[in-house]
This record gives sequence, C-alpha cells and structure tokens, in this order.
Amino acid sequence: MKKRLVGAIVLVSLVVIFVPMLLDEDPMVTSGITETNIPPRPKTGFSSHILPQEARQPLVAPQSRIEPADVVEAAPETSTRPGPKTRAALSAWVIQVASFQKRENANKLVDRLRAKKLPAFMEQASVDGKRIFRVRVGPEVDRKKAEGIRARIEKGFKLKGKIERYP
Repeated sequence: MKKRLVGAIVLVSLVVIFVPMLLDEDPMVTSGITETNIPPRPKTGFSSHILPQEARQPLVAPQSRIEPADVVEAAPETSTRPGPKTRAALSAWVIQVASFQKRENANKLVDRLRAKKLPAFMEQASVDGKRIFRVRVGPEVDRKKAEGIRARIEKGFKLKGKIERYP
C-alpha cells in the first residue's frame, strides 16, 4: 500500500508539471526561428579590382622640394633580386614613377600624385647596399589600365614610369 501511494504521488506530480507545458501555447515554441544574423546575399557580382587606400598619410611630412639631382631613373636594377614567384593567385600591376635617396622627396611626390587622385604610395628598398625610396602608383589588376595611368603620369608630371608586377 505504501509503494502504491508513493507511485501515485509521483504520477500526479508529473502530470501537474508536464500537462500545463503541453497545453500552454508558447509563441517561441510554435513559431520556430524567425530571424537570422546571416547577412543577405550581395546584389552585385564579384569584383577582383584592387582599390587604393585613400586615407594613407606619408610616413614623414615633406620638408624639402624635389631636386632633379636626387631623382634616380626608374631603370632596371643591377642588384641580385629574386625574380617573381609563380603563383596561381591573382596578381596586379604598379607603375614605379621614381626612386629617391631622401624620404622627404619621395613623400613630396606621393603627395603631388595623390592630389591628382592617383593611388600613390612609397616603398623602402635596398639596392647595392643603399637605401632608396620608391614612389609607385597602383596596384591595378588590368595591365591596359596601368598603361593608361603611366601615360597620364608621363603627360602630367613629365616622369617616365615603369610598369611592374605587384606584389
């Protein structure tokens, strides 16, 4: 009799706990998932065009003007630099406009190019043990567009540029 009474109490308590849960219509349980945090699919197609970094400031504020004796021609280099690596990834093109021995002069030219809405940047390199500062414009995925930019630089700045693979 004692075992039957304990069994009946357990069954009644289970009914008291679970029956209201089954009869109660909870909107979260019945409606399912209504929102997601996954962003919608983009409406435009994929573009591999590399965009220039607009807000980049020169490393050092320019203090002197560009002097012709300071410009190093953008001719092929004689140092032993490893050639371009063969990759399956997409590559781009840059126009090397000039090389300088002084960082200030390179920054000055970068500022002039950016004023004409060209994506110019400066790169430090070592050639034959000497530190130089290369002024480059780009990168551009399409070589024909890079050639157009080079022609624009030659016409507007009277500087002969050299198109190179990037990076």
